[in-house]
Amino acid sequence: MINLEAVGEPGGYAADLAQLGVRGETLRQAIGASNTERALCSKKHAAPIAPGIYAYNGLVTSLSAQLGDEGWDRVNLAGVLPIMLNPSTRVALGVTSGNYLTGLRKGRLQPSSRYPKGELTRKLVGRNVSPSQIEFLARSAFMADEPKDELAGYNLWLVLVYFDQDKKEIRYEVSLPERLSAKGYVKDWYARITPPEPYSVAADDFEIDGDDPNDGFGPPDVVAVEPL
Repeated sequence: MINLEAVGEPGGYAADLAQLGVRGETLRQAIGASNTERALCSKKHAAPIAPGIYAYNGLVTSLSAQLGDEGWDRVNLAGVLPIMLNPSTRVALGVTSGNYLTGLRKGRLQPSSRYPKGELTRKLVGRNVSPSQIEFLARSAFMADEPKDELAGYNLWLVLVYFDQDKKEIRYEVSLPERLSAKGYVKDWYARITPPEPYSVAADDFEIDGDDPNDGFGPPDVVAVEPL
């Protein structure tokens, strides 16, 4: 049973991740791989959103390789949305870009996805249940009534990532979406697992000539709309 009632309390990060079947070092290495991949983009000649695309691919590639070695399965939903599946914990794990609140604990303020999500993500999030209810539902309707598809009986968690160019750090968290807003943004969460500190990067490795390093970071079915 995944019981995350105390998510976010000091000292609980590694234990909370372990209940999902994820190691903190796995995530940290993936964030590092993301930053390394982004730095490969030519600052002078690349397309404006290329750094974000490279960073997203670097993180997904690293997570896929590491978690695959640890018994996770990889699926590409609709051919475009890479998701990692842990058959033991029934956790589905995706990657997306978040806003500036990602990785921060500021009272009732919650992070949001940077971009709105499509109907596929809305459907998957709509099937999520609170961690405290998983044991009960697993014994009743949670498994029996799910459609027979690749994510039947799984909770979709998201690795939320934000590149803070001013602070020269990458903030991230692993969180369980509760619902999407009317405009398609993920803004409410059943649970959030935030690391004790962000991933710091050297100043000379984080310069993107004034462009926002978050632009373009995310799965290809995500499109930008009017700001929140």
